[in-house]
Formats: sequence, structure tokens, C-alpha cells
Amino acid sequence: METDQSSPVDVVVTVGADNKPVCTPDTVMARGRNVVLMFAVQTAGYVFPATGAVVVTNPGSQFPQPSRTIGPNDSRATLLDLNTDAGTYKYTVAVQRVAGGEVLHLDPIIKNGNQML
Repeated sequence: METDQSSPVDVVVTVGADNKPVCTPDTVMARGRNVVLMFAVQTAGYVFPATGAVVVTNPGSQFPQPSRTIGPNDSRATLLDLNTDAGTYKYTVAVQRVAGGEVLHLDPIIKNGNQML
């Protein structure tokens, strides 16, 4: 059965005591078409920057729009994945320390399965 919209995929972003961000899951698995990837910062004192929170290195036609940082308090970011072609896509997640503005980066991957639900 083909679907036009898949369920959102949640990705939790935390910053450890070593000052390094971590995404859970590290590899995001997209299934179905038009998948909304929902990133949430869950470490106090960190937010997503207003722009460039999630950037796919070589988006091709799979990621037609930049990520959007949304509330509350810039703690969430969304990214649309059309998932019409199977493949692996590197991306960068940026989180910003509220006190001081330091930006930290992490480079995990998204796996498009091009599978229908």
C-alpha cells in the first residue's frame, strides 16, 4: 500500500559532559515517502541555531528544503526527506550553547530505504 505521508522520525540530540553532541539514533532510517525528521535538543542550556540546524551534505532531490528551527525555545528542528531514492546521506547537526553562543557539530547519517509502509 503506497502512502503519501509517513510518520515523523524522532531524533534526540544531547550534549555530553565531554561537550560533544550525540544523536539517537545515530543512523536515521527513513521509511515511506515524505518523511519529516524531527530533531529535539534534550540537554538544558542548548538550542538549535536559527538557521542551519540540520544540513545534508549532498541533498540532491531528496531534501528539497532547508531544516527549520521551531519552538518552544528553538529546541526542535525539522527536515523533510522525500525518500524517493534509496541511499545514504551524511548530514551535520548544529547545537548552540545558550550561554556564550558556542556552536557544536555532529556528522551522522540518514539512510533512505525508498520503502513504502
